[in-house]
Amino acid sequence: MAEEIPEIKRQWSILPVRALLDRKLTQSEFRVLAAMCVYTNSYGVCWPGTQTIGAILGMDQGNVSRAIQKLVKRGYVRRLIAKDYQLEYAKFGKINRYQVLYQPDAALPSWEEIQSSIVLAPVADDGGAHINDVGFGDAGAIASLSSTLAHAYCRAVQMRTGQVRQVANEINHARKLAERGVTAEQVQAATVAACDAALARRAGVPSLADVARLI
Repeated sequence: MAEEIPEIKRQWSILPVRALLDRKLTQSEFRVLAAMCVYTNSYGVCWPGTQTIGAILGMDQGNVSRAIQKLVKRGYVRRLIAKDYQLEYAKFGKINRYQVLYQPDAALPSWEEIQSSIVLAPVADDGGAHINDVGFGDAGAIASLSSTLAHAYCRAVQMRTGQVRQVANEINHARKLAERGVTAEQVQAATVAACDAALARRAGVPSLADVARLI
């Protein structure tokens, strides 16, 4: 079955002009940069997962990661890390954060500018999350992440047990996980483990609250 291409809410991507003139950039690096630019906010900040970029471009995640490393080395992308903001890793979160450098000497964005936007693209068939930044506020970030975590749980339950769970019924528990910075990959893995354990002992389908105890 053909790989599902994530829905892209924007119809444009603003690229650094200097990338067009850079003969050293490979086609893969240029395309990855263009995909990242789809998700930048007004400060160049974006939160795209390598899975999202790979699905858009038809590239595997390893090649996407290598292209991003080259873009960082060439000065087109800056990795944003916790120590730059004197924050603990747990507060900074586990999501990869980047800044596309439209100017080589672009200032480091403030924490408020980083937090100013995040939204989640559709969850993949395997339940993995695609983290994308398109200009929503911090409250929207939690709401969007909550939705993705709930979807990840429901998809994993259906995959392992054949049972259908309603996303709307899981949002409250998903929000608690979102506020902890839990990822969809963690929810998926924990749900699969919980479902397998429940099936082994012929128990009912574990709730998201049960799954949360494993994370």
